[in-house]
Amino acid sequence: MKNNVSFNSTLAKFGMGLFETIKVTDYPLDLDLHLDRLFNSIQELSLNIDENKEFYKKTILEYIKTNNIKNKALRLTVFDEGYNISLRDITYNEDTYKKGFSLCISPIKRGDSIIYRHKTTNYYESMYSKHYATDRGFDDAIFLDSFSNILECSMSNIFFIKEDTIYTPKSSSPILNGIMKLRVKEICKNLNINLTECDIKVSCIDEFESVFVTNSLMGIMPVTNIEKNIYDKNNELIKILKENL
Repeated sequence: MKNNVSFNSTLAKFGMGLFETIKVTDYPLDLDLHLDRLFNSIQELSLNIDENKEFYKKTILEYIKTNNIKNKALRLTVFDEGYNISLRDITYNEDTYKKGFSLCISPIKRGDSIIYRHKTTNYYESMYSKHYATDRGFDDAIFLDSFSNILECSMSNIFFIKEDTIYTPKSSSPILNGIMKLRVKEICKNLNINLTECDIKVSCIDEFESVFVTNSLMGIMPVTNIEKNIYDKNNELIKILKENL
């Protein structure tokens, strides 16, 4: 496992690499889905990565077993010179979910780039927007496209609820379609919950009753407000989805 990156690496020079953040309880959750996404990105972005999927799966499982890892966030980073595994604490707790997330709108508007559809190590826009939000007392910021359509947050996908239907930006949008978004779509299909992928104008967000965001570490997080728009964080559909994760 490589812990040092040379200045000749395309990771150091240009931010060229990929990563996956995996929740580890007693086992790395959705490990195969994470690795499938990683290798799909390797192929679509034509990255020079030597090892195969089974190598990374075996390596991650051995790392977790050897170090007795539990209840941590494991990050796998792959790049031209090799790979790295790192750990961090999962900071979401019961109080976080009770409080819910408060969101604002990022000052950055996105164009339609293939890069946004992959979990690359070039994360400057996301980190800038995250800090923009927290500096103003919010938990995260929402990206818009040049037509003022909602895309995603800096580190999560976003869903809106109106009556008995869940709405989320189209998978073909310039967004990273997260593992937890896939899980939510599967639950909705299995439980016959209406889920629609569509354009959602930022000017229309006051028409929705509830909002939630998702990623692999937080699962499903209710949203209390987007700037001055207030939402019901105790929506029954959110409760059903969380119970079926």
